[in-house]
Amino acid sequence: MLSEGHKDFESATTWRNEMLKKSPTFMYWDLIMRYETLILIFVRAHREKNFSLYVEVLEELAPLFFALDHVNCTRWMSVHIRDMKSLPDTIKDEFDNRSHWVISKTTNKFSAIPFDQAHEQENKTVKGSGGAVGLTENPVAFQRWMLSGPEIARLQKQLEEEYLPDDDTETPKNYLHHEQGLSTQKIFQRQVTSLSETIRQMGNPFLDDFPELVTLDSRNCAGESVVATVHTLDDTGKKQCQDFVKNLLDVRSHSIHDPIKRNSLALFTKTQHTTTSKQGKKIKVLQNNVTLFGQLYISMQNRDGDLAEFFAHETQSFPPSLSDFGKLHLTNTKSELLQCLEQPGHSEPPSAYNCTVLDGAVIVHCLPTTSVSTFNEYADRVFIPYLQKQLQACLRLDVVWDTYVQDSLKESTREKRGKGMHRKVSGETKLPGNWMDFLRDSMNKKELFAFLTSKVAEFNWPPTKAVYVTSGQAVVSVSSSITMQNCNH
Repeated sequence: MLSEGHKDFESATTWRNEMLKKSPTFMYWDLIMRYETLILIFVRAHREKNFSLYVEVLEELAPLFFALDHVNCTRWMSVHIRDMKSLPDTIKDEFDNRSHWVISKTTNKFSAIPFDQAHEQENKTVKGSGGAVGLTENPVAFQRWMLSGPEIARLQKQLEEEYLPDDDTETPKNYLHHEQGLSTQKIFQRQVTSLSETIRQMGNPFLDDFPELVTLDSRNCAGESVVATVHTLDDTGKKQCQDFVKNLLDVRSHSIHDPIKRNSLALFTKTQHTTTSKQGKKIKVLQNNVTLFGQLYISMQNRDGDLAEFFAHETQSFPPSLSDFGKLHLTNTKSELLQCLEQPGHSEPPSAYNCTVLDGAVIVHCLPTTSVSTFNEYADRVFIPYLQKQLQACLRLDVVWDTYVQDSLKESTREKRGKGMHRKVSGETKLPGNWMDFLRDSMNKKELFAFLTSKVAEFNWPPTKAVYVTSGQAVVSVSSSITMQNCNH
């Protein structure tokens, strides 16, 4: 029988696998933890002079370079790994048992560094504060520096060893690692506290199971292409790395200088989609017309054709009289549509109503957001008070939200306005800085309308009043005698 520890491990593994399938946010943070751990292990291998660990972690990191299109690293890292695994026994013994693949310049703990890094540090000592760039332009001065520079560096090192020994216990920095200092520990503690506080306020990303990939602090949602990258990053890198090693080092059917195909995976940086300008589209249409008329002229030389019959049909993929390169012509202002309607005589509006119907989307666009910082505050201190004020002059209040139907005229109008950043709407999520840009995204408005509907349903309205608010294809009603229920339109 399995022990309690094994059972807990299996249940945790099962839960992790389920979350990886349904939550891109969980998968992203799982990837981040895994790759950051590998990088820390890579540093540890150098500091502890562990050569076998160094080779193992390089093998784990190599697919990541392939997936992210670091061509030079991918091409030569595979060769380097094969070289390190094929070393002669004498050299391998020097690396594994005597740790001669790194160097320790001091007796400090956890401080071994690669040889090239040690060389750079020695070059810095030889160059001094003024540098050696100017010396290389003067041959005589350069020769003097080549002769005297190493000797000066030796004397400086001898002086430091004499008066600043590494084993001097009165100088703690001589035997402590630099990350063991008080200043570094305070910085690390402050960063951990800041991260913990953000997770406490915004929610634990490892518990989010919604289908979007969201940032931790602002709850902005990444695009679908970025979500696809998170799902395929590992598999893409591993497959490309295995094929490269097989073709180059095992089968030897390819040269190391052959081009490596880039994956061009979508990352978090906002991609700029290049769109053809309106002038460019017009030029393309004119070029197509020139080609068409040229073919028409040639055909008319050999056949009897009726030009009137030809021009009676559309010669373009979209009628220019109705659309602008595939998009319907729209009026600049909606008020122009009222000019064709008969204007009725205006009467004085009554001071009180039995029922007031509000367009919820218009209210959201008009109400200010400068005095609140989260969606909870917006609902409690801005939206609900506005409805309370409107309810004072009537017995019943209806709030109607917009619906978003695909392939509709209204949807095409929204597309022309542009699309803002998608942000996950929840109570503790911070309001976006640009509210109008946030409302350009249809998904943002759907989630916002659903959130405000739930807040209206939870609010304690006056017992003599009734409030109705749409919720998708249903209506939520709240009043003194009617419990909250969903009834069809």
